[in-house]
Amino acid sequence: MGITANRTPQVLIIGAGPTGLALGIGLRRHGIHCCIIDRLAEPSPWSRALGLHARTLEIFAALQVLAPIRKASRTLSAVSVYGDKGFLFELDLTSLDAPYPWVLSCPQSDVESVLTERYRSLGGELVRGTELLDFTQDGAGVRARLRQGTDVETVSCDLLVGADGVGSTVREQLGIGFNGVDYDEHFLLADVDWQGPWRNDSSHGFLQEEGLLIALPLPTGWRLIMARDEPWEGEIDLQPFADRLTPILGDTPDLGEPRWISRFSVQRRLAHHYRRNRVFLAGDAAHVQSPLGAQGMNTGLADAFNLSWKLAFYLKGYGSGTLLDSYEQERKPVADKMLHGVDLLSRASLVKLPMLRRTRDSLLKMAGGRAGLSRRLLRTASQLDVHYRSSPLVSCGPEADLGWRNRGPLPGDRLPDAALRSVRTGHLHQLHGLLRKPVHHLLLQLGETPEHNERLVLYALSDRLGQEYRERVHLTVIVASGTPTEAIPREGTTRIWQDHQGEFGEAFGEGPRMWLMRPDGHLAYRAPVSNANHLLEYLDTALGKAINS
Repeated sequence: MGITANRTPQVLIIGAGPTGLALGIGLRRHGIHCCIIDRLAEPSPWSRALGLHARTLEIFAALQVLAPIRKASRTLSAVSVYGDKGFLFELDLTSLDAPYPWVLSCPQSDVESVLTERYRSLGGELVRGTELLDFTQDGAGVRARLRQGTDVETVSCDLLVGADGVGSTVREQLGIGFNGVDYDEHFLLADVDWQGPWRNDSSHGFLQEEGLLIALPLPTGWRLIMARDEPWEGEIDLQPFADRLTPILGDTPDLGEPRWISRFSVQRRLAHHYRRNRVFLAGDAAHVQSPLGAQGMNTGLADAFNLSWKLAFYLKGYGSGTLLDSYEQERKPVADKMLHGVDLLSRASLVKLPMLRRTRDSLLKMAGGRAGLSRRLLRTASQLDVHYRSSPLVSCGPEADLGWRNRGPLPGDRLPDAALRSVRTGHLHQLHGLLRKPVHHLLLQLGETPEHNERLVLYALSDRLGQEYRERVHLTVIVASGTPTEAIPREGTTRIWQDHQGEFGEAFGEGPRMWLMRPDGHLAYRAPVSNANHLLEYLDTALGKAINS
């Protein structure tokens, strides 16, 4: 018996953190044989990552892990910020137009535990206490040398993914640059059982003259984070937190003993490339940033959700090199924008000059009072506005500029959710519920009274998709709530849903149109029904059988 049970996995994933585990789950949902290795013999019980944003919760719902994640979490419905003179503003997370308008406070160790159980339940192989020594690749695949104790063996695979963190061996072996900056600030973190006096369904940020202080409710107790210019020397304890909290509370708190206490510094770095031939980077191996805003783990999980279906389709012989190229083209700009946004947040939070601090606090107070600006800030922080409009993998029909282009989501956008009712069963469904099936979903939106040409398109698409794209594209017909059921074509499709309360029409506009939703919930293609032939051309190009398969 070797280090791994499967000596030839299709995909070898280095790193069993949230990114690697989510990628493994995504691949197993497609039936792809994969193996995850991690150098740690046991998962770490501690972690700096904590907050899970609204977009990540949609991903977890698609991966069918949201329920146990919520059970292990505390739900945060607000963000509260304070300055030298007290309260500045509060952001209401429940105002987000999303299925899960909150942040879940869930330690990374608990996230990893849930993802590990799900991955293994799908038949995924996870090998701990094993490190990657090196690897080589050619046109036939990748050969990786692994070491477990004194045993060394070579494992062959079709593709390899480095989800092995900031000090990524995979990235270093590829010789990919990881340039950026190191911040001068130094942080102290502590998890305590102390019960703070603030509401425990909100995060709290204190922009003090002495430095930033953050208080985050945990499922039990609180996490405290503070910053200062000088590094901590020698033993660390809770006294610095007590000193910072005293002027805020008006009394010295009894914080007890920490469950965990750690110091860390912060850097901002982005890999020059996310892929080199058959080897990919994801998560912290590709980007690292300040923990402010809780973007790191969420961005890594979105990397995995984007990459998994592309690797799976490629390994099944579908698509072309464009499919794999699109991973870096789509995800690197997201990380670059995120890094600059978090950098701006960090620098604004750590301002020391009194005049700049007063100006900052005035601007924050004004921004917090403007609903439109607050809404945009929340959508950005929650990663609901991430889009891939410049991706070569998304497109639209030739009639895209005939007056309806700005009605509804554009190609590359995350599709909004909507409540829909099954004509056959009468049951209510959510549009995002389709993502539990990791395929493309063609949403054929008909008019209130479907015309003859719409019926012809429905029959033609149902027949063509059923014959040529059965495991890649599923068809869902969507009609307005007022459409008489006898007017709905029933032949050639198994799913016909009505727009239950007009949510679909409000978000997408009125039909007849076609919307192709990717397995990651982003819009691959949109067009009026009259462009059905062009849709089929798009499918042949983007998802057709590879020439060399």
